[in-house]
Amino acid sequence: MLKIFSTQLVGLMNKIQKDEEAIEDAARLLAQTVLSEGAIYFSGTNEMKAVCYEGVFGQEAFSSSRLLELEKFNELTSIDTVIVASRFNDDQEMIKQLAAIKKETPARVIAISAVKKETGEAQDLRTLADFHLDTQLARELVPLEDGSRIGFPSALMALYVYHALVLTTKDILLEFEE
Repeated sequence: MLKIFSTQLVGLMNKIQKDEEAIEDAARLLAQTVLSEGAIYFSGTNEMKAVCYEGVFGQEAFSSSRLLELEKFNELTSIDTVIVASRFNDDQEMIKQLAAIKKETPARVIAISAVKKETGEAQDLRTLADFHLDTQLARELVPLEDGSRIGFPSALMALYVYHALVLTTKDILLEFEE
């Protein structure tokens, strides 16, 4: 079972890697934020708070990284970037939060979530965010004999996407320094 799980994880990571253009676009925004001395704010729902804590307290956190305080989000400026993380692109709590940020602030937003099949919703994280990075994890990874599935590492995949974003941003910043 572990071998199947590992194989599926590698497959998802390869899919994410193929979406290199979206990662680079979002990384350029983060690089602009860093160079203009803006702040990088993090917000996540449920297990996706792991991305927030990695982004603020992790080994490679940017010095301007902070947890987003919802009661103070109207203080965001045009040089700030918000990274939001959610299990799925149709997370209503995060959609409501993101809609308020977009309506009331000039900050730019990067969303990290898995895309479910078309939901028919007018708004989802893909349409509200300036950039959306797909974790590619729409269902459990390991099939069981009875037809059900287990193994849904949503936080792991979101962290992989986040680290891809950070590595690409740091690469851009290194080029800028040269």
